Amino acid sequence: MRLVKQLHRHLPDQGIYGDCARTVIACLLDLDPEDVPHAHRELAAGEQQEMHDAFLLDRGILRISIPVQIAEIEKALEWGAYYAKGMPYVLAGTSRTGVNHVVIAHGREIIWDPSLTDAGIIGPCDDGLYWFELLVRPL
Repeated sequence: MRLVKQLHRHLPDQGIYGDCARTVIACLLDLDPEDVPHAHRELAAGEQQEMHDAFLLDRGILRISIPVQIAEIEKALEWGAYYAKGMPYVLAGTSRTGVNHVVIAHGREIIWDPSLTDAGIIGPCDDGLYWFELLVRPL
């Protein structure tokens, strides 16, 4: 895993949309963030996931997303550790800057924050859920 920071902060009023999601995928796959698709526009519900799923499927990788409704980050990380079974995983929640954000976790710890400001995860996403994502190669 190659750990790099995202290229763009989330500044939608300036037409710049954060790229933490593609950066986390790039880190987990040892790629440059530029190699993973990203759009600088408001995306419709699920559009980013569809774009990334198509990118991953072209490489023989499936993303499994698991929602968990829990308030405390520590409990959320316990669930992530349980589901991931020793694999690094993507954790989505709300950052200190008040926007949805993704990081890489392993076990019960966040091991990499791609944010340029190390915004972290302090609570669930704006839908009230933490999201865990595993990247796997199906048999």
